[in-house]
Amino acid sequence: MSDSSLSERPSLESLRSHASSNSVQSQPDTLPPAVTGRLAWEGSELAPEEYVVELETDEIENIRAAVISFKLLGLPRSRIDKETFPLQLGLVNKLASLSKEIHNGRGVVVVRGLHAAGFNDEEAVIAFAGVSSHVCPERATDSFADQTLSHIRDATQDKVPDWARELGLAGSKLPTAMEFHADRFSGDVLALYVRNDGSSVGGGEQFIASFCRIYNELLDVAPDALETLAAPNWPFELKHPVHKQPYLELGPAMFLAGGKPICQLVKAPLLGSPKIPRSKSMPPLSIDQIYALEVVEGLARRFGTKLDRRNGDIQFIHNLSIMHARSAYGTKPSQGRSGRHLLRMFLRDPKNAWSKPYGYLPKFEDPFAIGREQNLPILDMDPWRKITGRESHG
Repeated sequence: MSDSSLSERPSLESLRSHASSNSVQSQPDTLPPAVTGRLAWEGSELAPEEYVVELETDEIENIRAAVISFKLLGLPRSRIDKETFPLQLGLVNKLASLSKEIHNGRGVVVVRGLHAAGFNDEEAVIAFAGVSSHVCPERATDSFADQTLSHIRDATQDKVPDWARELGLAGSKLPTAMEFHADRFSGDVLALYVRNDGSSVGGGEQFIASFCRIYNELLDVAPDALETLAAPNWPFELKHPVHKQPYLELGPAMFLAGGKPICQLVKAPLLGSPKIPRSKSMPPLSIDQIYALEVVEGLARRFGTKLDRRNGDIQFIHNLSIMHARSAYGTKPSQGRSGRHLLRMFLRDPKNAWSKPYGYLPKFEDPFAIGREQNLPILDMDPWRKITGRESHG
């Protein structure tokens, strides 16, 4: 996998050289053995027909009818679930079966065909939440931004209100490239609804890579990098939800539970982002940590692939075993809200959810806290909100 918008990374030969001179080659006892099965894949093995699920015409009509049915109930969008978004039994079973593939198969599923439904903005949000509830029934809410559904778009042309001038924009609101990452403590499954792929101006391609395949390679090539990823001393910069001051939270970038590696590696809280520099009060990354970032990025590029994408797709990506990236994309001032636009939610399916490390279980559970208000905005009228982009994404 390669893309001119993504920076070059070390070759495998240089990784082997670094590992040979700076690490012990024996596999540490603390690391589980290589991951076997369909979770560990390379880009050449992942053809679109393996993960794209086409909706039939009658299924699309069934989803449209469910959208209308929900609107007639007069309920808030936070009440969307399998009961308030009723579908025919065949489609219910079809969507529910996708969860096993997401959690224990290739880790990615794309539901295709909703572009033909011609949904307006409100209907699209309802359809996204409704369909997703039949795949993974629980929705996460970001405890920092108090938001359940986010709009991924270029907000650099928006007028900045006075109160937001010092906040900056999160990576999801910028047209810049994003390197491979897995969003931290956000939810088990990343769901994205492609409202506009931005093809009219180009760029914005999405890439995915199996972290299990990366893990297997590092067991052989650079086990020291895995030990570094699992060490609980990564200096993540967070912000207090009330007074917004940055503070340091130490923790691992990779967790081990149930015999599987769990990737929760985000770079914005470690390196800063284009619009939100890292606070000078934060400690720098160590040489070993910088090396681990480079190793993982290099292997993600080697083993990754471009995600097949069309308008109307709903993408389900397992956020614990799949890393994702994005190339830079074009923008035009005249586009306004008609440019590249994706809707994002994080989900969980209790029936298929992976085990989490006990010591960090509250972190993984927090987005799904019972009773938390769910905010599913139809339009992104306030791209700044309270979130700064360093909390968990990018």
